[in-house]
Amino acid sequence: MNRLVLVHLSFLAATASAPLVNLLICKGTDNMMKEKVLSRSLRLMFSGALVMGMMASQAQAQEAGEKIVRVEITGSSIARIAKEGALPVQVLGQEDIKKSGATTATELIQNLPAMQGFVPSSSSVNGGGAGATTAALHSLQSKYTLVLLDGQRVAPVALGSSQGGGYAVNISSIPLEAVERVEILTDGASALYGSDAIAGVVNFILKKNKTDANVYATYQKPEEHGGTSWSAGITKGFGDLDKDRFNVLMSYSHDEQRVLTAAQRSFSAPGAFFPFSYGGKNYIFDQRTGNTEPANITFSARPAGNPSATPTSYTINPYYAANKNCGGPMAGVQISGNATSCRFNYAATVQNIPANERDSGLLKGTFKIDEDTTVWGEAVLSRFLMTAQYAPSAQPMGINATTRFPALWNKYVQPFLTANNLTATSGTLGYRSVLVGGRADDYKTDARHLSFGVNGLAMGWNYNASVVLSRSEITDNAAGGYTDFNMLSDLVAKGTYDLVMGTGAESLRPALLNGANFSKSTSTLNTVHFGAQHDVMELGGGMSIISLGGDYSKTRYRTAYSDLILSQSGFDTQPASANYPVGGNYGQVPFDASRDNYGLFGELLLPLHQTLEATVSGRYDKYDKTHSRWVFDTAADPVSGLQKRLPDADLGNTFNSSTYKVSFRWTPAKNILVRGAYGTGFKAPNISDIAGATTFGGSTAGSYACPFPGSPGCLPGSAQYDLLNGPNGLGGANGLKPEKSKQWTLGGRLEPMAGLSLGMDVWNVQIKNQVLSSGIPENVGFANPAQYAALFTNPYADPAGYTTIAYKLQPLNGGVANYRGLDWDFVYRNRNTGFGSLSAQWNGTYMLKQNYTTTPGGAVLTSLGQFGPDNAVVFRLQTHLNLTLENGPFTNTLTAHFKSGYKDQPYDAGTSVFLANADGSTGATTAFEGLDVPSYTTFDWQGKYKYNKAITITAGVKNLFDRNPPRTLQNAGGGNQIGYDGRYADPLGRSYYLTAAYQF
Repeated sequence: MNRLVLVHLSFLAATASAPLVNLLICKGTDNMMKEKVLSRSLRLMFSGALVMGMMASQAQAQEAGEKIVRVEITGSSIARIAKEGALPVQVLGQEDIKKSGATTATELIQNLPAMQGFVPSSSSVNGGGAGATTAALHSLQSKYTLVLLDGQRVAPVALGSSQGGGYAVNISSIPLEAVERVEILTDGASALYGSDAIAGVVNFILKKNKTDANVYATYQKPEEHGGTSWSAGITKGFGDLDKDRFNVLMSYSHDEQRVLTAAQRSFSAPGAFFPFSYGGKNYIFDQRTGNTEPANITFSARPAGNPSATPTSYTINPYYAANKNCGGPMAGVQISGNATSCRFNYAATVQNIPANERDSGLLKGTFKIDEDTTVWGEAVLSRFLMTAQYAPSAQPMGINATTRFPALWNKYVQPFLTANNLTATSGTLGYRSVLVGGRADDYKTDARHLSFGVNGLAMGWNYNASVVLSRSEITDNAAGGYTDFNMLSDLVAKGTYDLVMGTGAESLRPALLNGANFSKSTSTLNTVHFGAQHDVMELGGGMSIISLGGDYSKTRYRTAYSDLILSQSGFDTQPASANYPVGGNYGQVPFDASRDNYGLFGELLLPLHQTLEATVSGRYDKYDKTHSRWVFDTAADPVSGLQKRLPDADLGNTFNSSTYKVSFRWTPAKNILVRGAYGTGFKAPNISDIAGATTFGGSTAGSYACPFPGSPGCLPGSAQYDLLNGPNGLGGANGLKPEKSKQWTLGGRLEPMAGLSLGMDVWNVQIKNQVLSSGIPENVGFANPAQYAALFTNPYADPAGYTTIAYKLQPLNGGVANYRGLDWDFVYRNRNTGFGSLSAQWNGTYMLKQNYTTTPGGAVLTSLGQFGPDNAVVFRLQTHLNLTLENGPFTNTLTAHFKSGYKDQPYDAGTSVFLANADGSTGATTAFEGLDVPSYTTFDWQGKYKYNKAITITAGVKNLFDRNPPRTLQNAGGGNQIGYDGRYADPLGRSYYLTAAYQF
């Protein structure tokens, strides 16, 4: 009879090359290989590392006639105590992935209960997402969750201010077809992986050592129109590593998602204007914008001949005055005091889901040089294309009697001034190019991940070394709706196009910028890693093991803009031409910054007793200063009036820190596991927090009353104001400080009866000196303008030539952030029910605490169970319940997804909520406390038929009962959809899918 000893090893390297590997040491002859009960598990922790070769004791075992077999443990639904370690790790194997019905890594990961705070695809609908999607654990922002591909770091992408800033891996570029399983560490791991693993780690483990071929195709169609998708892929391996001493694996997949527009769903079709009831009262939500075609004209005027009089703001719309309507189905009139304006329902014209397609490929080779040495290499390539369309270009533009649209001033403004005995010198055109269609951007993401390495056994040490060359490039090209300002201005000057009356719009067609490149952003991450491990001594529970290693990485991020986008920046990088894209981003400067990072780490496994093991790990990290290749003077040159470029420089501070983690695993009985961990974390500020320049950042996500009434930059009623984005590149005490965190977990697993496994862990994360990449949230600043007056520029000359007010989003070290919650995973299986094998799994996350301060000792803010100051919601409870019945070749699975309710975004009087009159018309503006958004539950069903060993047919229904997303009035969630929140609910409705798979 064979004696099995399971040694579950994991290296610490953030850049190592393959998943967790369990080594089974089997005592006996070569033909006695049947696996039996696992007697012991020494699991250091979740890691994406490759365990290379055998330890010295294993070499001795070979000399004694023992046979070594490598087995990967991907998790089990029952009897898991023997396989679980000191830290909570969720494993999604092939069956879990297939049962989910997910066809992309984004869909798979973002649907997990532990995931909150990620960037969804909906953020690309006018939210700056650029097609990127991310992972985020436990409501911490995406920049705190480390995403690995086969245990290796991947080049990240920059996130916008509405996504929390910083950098994160774009999981939309990860090929799900090539993934064998996903391992998710839901505990902080900075002491093992480095700076960006405070919330945890998501490791996509790629397929390996396969010799068969798998082909699949999936088609999904919603019951209602719009949003159809399909995917197909093939995976084929050649050579058995153990028999042939080599294995080559190839995988390719293609998937497409068709567009779903707001107009195609009842809950989003009304856009930004609809009636609703709450608390027994009738209201009207009206967030239509003042940028329309025909355009509004806003100006401040005083009585003629009285220059000392306080100016009064006026808004006129000559088209409405002449026609008593606003010219289209998406426009309506709003009259308030001195403002008679047309309002455009922008949210009714956007997309709920942008169209996209993805091509992904994997090539992986592994070669045995000898029994002790293996070399490997892999290449993962993907191209992700997304066309995101939003509302037609909204562009406020300056107007006066001399330099900016003087013909329109003299034709429309001056007669109004003369008739009312007023005088004014300039104003703002609230313009929108409705008649040439919505803006659209073609985003292309090319990701390339190359890695190679060697592992082996030398002098009793198992070693591994690897090199990773990872690159991600995002390009943004105009695809519709954007127009050339110079051409538009010429058409207006010639009288061909009148944007105030909306006549001659067809003449704008030649001015469309379709195909023009706006920007290209390139992220590179190059890493070198070395690690080794060795037995130390025999303890009461077995052999202690030490693991040591080090790594070096260089991160560089570059963004190059076209001349159109560089225009009007106020820096000497702007082109000579003042031309810019109407409705687009402009006023930018190039960005190119890099930083080097060095890390040393070690871990010691201490099996103190047959029932108790402890693990101690530590890491030292050093981050150099951020090297910027685009540095600018902070003051304008007195001759040119522009901020001049300075020589390249190292900015900010150097950062170094030691972190540690201590964990234990105790099994007082064979059916009881108790585990816990305590550790510290460290995160250096992102390079984009340090390098760059303060530039125009578009408009606020929300609409606000004027923060400084009576100022020249005030806009009537509720309006959007300008944003400025800028870094903190100072050094010393005035520079950004690193974040420090402490985290702990305590929990375990109980298996009270055969087939029943109950796991639960409570966790806590506290972050001090949290770097708020986006500074003080805009709605906090606008709610307290006196307190945050230093962040406002009043007045501010918008690059488009009009006067407004700007709010600055600048990175700063906030106070303290606290996160605490409870994760659970309950599993039951009964293989002998009389009608098949029945299994049930219920997992979820209950948030106990989420709060933060924006300044040390400042007010405590939270988004837990409410729409918070950060424009996000942290759900108190998220759960999944999965029921599966297997009967012969048939498998049926029913899954329930649950999100708890929350308090919606409130509104001040004078913003977006109005009382409804008895006849249904709009009444007086009113303050509104926010809706009580109800809980949201959906059910999915999947049926699978295994025809034979080669052919499997799967059919399913998502959102079985066709439940619409709950109504919300939020308007600042990162996209332009209104009526529901695209970050938290799928707008497709009931959808049917069919998958055919063939294995040969």
